[in-house]
Amino acid sequence: MGSAWWDWFLLAVLAGVVGLVVLWLVRNAGPVRTAFDWFELAIAVGVAGFLASMALDGLSNAYKAYGEVPIPGSESLHLPAGDVLVSFRADVGQDEELPIPRNLELVIAAPSGVPQPSVTNQLGGTFAISGTPGITSHARQQVKVVHIPVAGDYTVTTSGNDRSAVNPRLVFGRDSLFGSLMWALGGLAVVGLVGCLATWRLGKDKESDGGPTVSDRDLLASGQRVRGVLKSFAEAETPARRRGKTPSQPELPDAPYYTLQVELWMPTLVRVVARNRQQVPLTEVPKLAVGRELSCVVDLAEPATRFLVDWNYRLD
Repeated sequence: MGSAWWDWFLLAVLAGVVGLVVLWLVRNAGPVRTAFDWFELAIAVGVAGFLASMALDGLSNAYKAYGEVPIPGSESLHLPAGDVLVSFRADVGQDEELPIPRNLELVIAAPSGVPQPSVTNQLGGTFAISGTPGITSHARQQVKVVHIPVAGDYTVTTSGNDRSAVNPRLVFGRDSLFGSLMWALGGLAVVGLVGCLATWRLGKDKESDGGPTVSDRDLLASGQRVRGVLKSFAEAETPARRRGKTPSQPELPDAPYYTLQVELWMPTLVRVVARNRQQVPLTEVPKLAVGRELSCVVDLAEPATRFLVDWNYRLD
């Protein structure tokens, strides 16, 4: 009961860590609106969850959930039906190897009328809980798997002492919740990374035509006018004239292209953080500043990607 309570407590800690990461991202990175934003969030949650799960897996008591037996020794343990993981555990000094006895033996006597359990040798990785220099630490390694046909009280007898070990014992338990969660959250981070790369590639393909087109003029004429706040800006490419191209707007032949991130105040009172790439008149470039209010027109069907700043419109 105590082991199960501890694991649930650690699971609550993991949920708290992931929740704090999500809260921090929402407060500092703005609302999650686009597919790219969702994939970024998946990466952050996956990485934070993977690292937290890995740390909490080491703190879990699942490996000794059903008890332990000294070597040599005999104890009565209540074991559940199914596979029970058996690990060798001992106290070791700093940088010492775990001394598993070569003649380690395990005998499990079933209650009267119950089939005998089967024991299979199955080595796992070594896990050590390090102490401070000069202080003994604990180390363990899975050595066997026992299949219990029926839950009950079993008499467990151990032997094997041909190698030096301090306080050797066999512990009986199960996989912790965090082993599976660790790989699931790691997979979430990978999915997020692949998704970010895919959406970024699609965005680059859409921008390959060199910037705004005639349809942007239609947007200026018929789109929904909203107020915006500039969140970030960066020059995207050289002016169209210098690159030998025909500019999308003839009245802005020398205007540089900028990647703009703008928080749009939608008519529904929802704020959308949107991003586009458009020309900025030379007279407006010195005025670019984070926090500047702008007049924008937006396509209500795709507000996160289909909007334009109207440089000729003055806010009241």
